[in-house]
Amino acid sequence: MKKIYFTIIIGFITLTSYSQVIADRQLNNFVDYLKRKNVSEEEINNMVSGLVENPDLYNNLWKNFIDQAIKGDNTKWKFLNDLNVQFKTFQATDNQPTALGLTYDFNIDYAKFSEKDSYRNSHSYGLTAKGNIAFRKNLNPTDFLETKVNYRWSQFFGGVIKSKDQITVFSRLNGLEDKLVNISDMQSKEAIALWNEFSKNLVLSNQYYYSLAPKFALESNQDFSKTQFTPGLTIDLSAKAWKKNNMLSYFNIFDYPFALIRLITGTDKKFTVYGSTIPTAQLGFDYVIPANDTMRKNLTGNLDPFPRIKFETSFRTFITRVKKENIFFSVNYRYYQELNTPETIIKANLGTHSYFVMALQTTSGFYVSYANGKLPFDAKSDEVYSIGFNYKFN
Repeated sequence: MKKIYFTIIIGFITLTSYSQVIADRQLNNFVDYLKRKNVSEEEINNMVSGLVENPDLYNNLWKNFIDQAIKGDNTKWKFLNDLNVQFKTFQATDNQPTALGLTYDFNIDYAKFSEKDSYRNSHSYGLTAKGNIAFRKNLNPTDFLETKVNYRWSQFFGGVIKSKDQITVFSRLNGLEDKLVNISDMQSKEAIALWNEFSKNLVLSNQYYYSLAPKFALESNQDFSKTQFTPGLTIDLSAKAWKKNNMLSYFNIFDYPFALIRLITGTDKKFTVYGSTIPTAQLGFDYVIPANDTMRKNLTGNLDPFPRIKFETSFRTFITRVKKENIFFSVNYRYYQELNTPETIIKANLGTHSYFVMALQTTSGFYVSYANGKLPFDAKSDEVYSIGFNYKFN
């Protein structure tokens, strides 16, 4: 009998044996039931193997564990509100076996704000960790983990209500919020009508954002056999047009195909480009300090530090609504370029890395994604298809 070992976020969370006991008990009961039905041993093994490779099983186990933990001590487990987990199976196109695992994204910030009439400043300190973990690490096609601490100074311009009678507008918005609080199903017709009325009254000016973030990060693969430290600086830029049909929104060319889909499906009554989904951009300057990288050492004869630039952009928009399910499309592109690259690294095609991933996701958490390219530490590009379930702790 196979045992289920449930591993999540190395170095941050160590689970008790609770999930393991639940999993074994459920599987044992299932096997006993099949034996009573005179199912052959071979068929039972095939069924159990299928269950063990199903990401939904792990999703349910993790949810069960968190529900029990929060009931027992809500304060102790409060930090899990900042954790986003996606259980998935992913398949590379080079005929590797399907890999079962998860994607994690942990982000915790402490921020202090100061506001003026037309802008707001923010000082924040944060810890973030994200990556992919395969339960069989040799099958991980996107074997790259990043953990970093940073300080961020940010400034927002705009994004305020412009009205001659702001008191009346705020009073109307507060009244709509009071009604929404008493609705349990936010996908009901009543809730949707209230949200539509809320958005009509909440007319915000265009908003612009930029930030500077000195950071110190550790990059590694899943088993930490390759590691490097990356102190550096990141610059984030974004713009949002909150008002429909605003001139700024028409520059969001990435949303044009989805605006057409929303019109065809009747989600939007008019062809509407969303200015609130304008892609974000990030530019990074890193000083990479390799700590453990056998491949690089064999190629260059050393593990000398080197400078690197990084560019990243992300885009997410609403596609349509099917019954009670909202469907979203998201895409992320990352590009890494090593500077002053040794000739041996260039010939091995390791001085430049680019990675592209896009996904469809529903409000219930089900998603499918496609990724192409390679991240630092990858020796070759891969095409990877993923399917799984997302769980966000609230």
